[in-house]
Amino acid sequence: MKKIYRNFITKEEAERQFNNKRFKYSIKECKNDLVDKVITKLKEDFDFKIKDESYWRVESRPKGHQWHKDTGSSNGMMWCQVGVSILLQDGDSGGETFYGKEKDDENPIKSNRKLYDLVAHTSDEWHMVTSHEGKRIVFLMFI
Repeated sequence: MKKIYRNFITKEEAERQFNNKRFKYSIKECKNDLVDKVITKLKEDFDFKIKDESYWRVESRPKGHQWHKDTGSSNGMMWCQVGVSILLQDGDSGGETFYGKEKDDENPIKSNRKLYDLVAHTSDEWHMVTSHEGKRIVFLMFI
């Protein structure tokens, strides 16, 4: 299951997250207004429990992400139930998200996500992000 919540945050809310880059924060231990807002919204459509391992982070990853599920490439995150991303700042080019029926799907579906949209999916969804140029910054959360 996947869902997009359009214009979920404002530019100002996005910019408040920029100082959180390069760190991984426990959802249970590190309070954040955006995390609380996301969890409240997700409860309307997803069934999940926040685990001790659940975390959020802000990242810029120019090389993108290969095909994966949010349970981890070697099942290292089997606790994960829902993956979340919000595009906080767009890059110059690239950085598209695709969903597929299997790893390396030959007919992937491009997500029509936009800046400030909340994208959420259950951890059983295959997805990938293409490489990008520029200063693309994303908020990620794994519940």
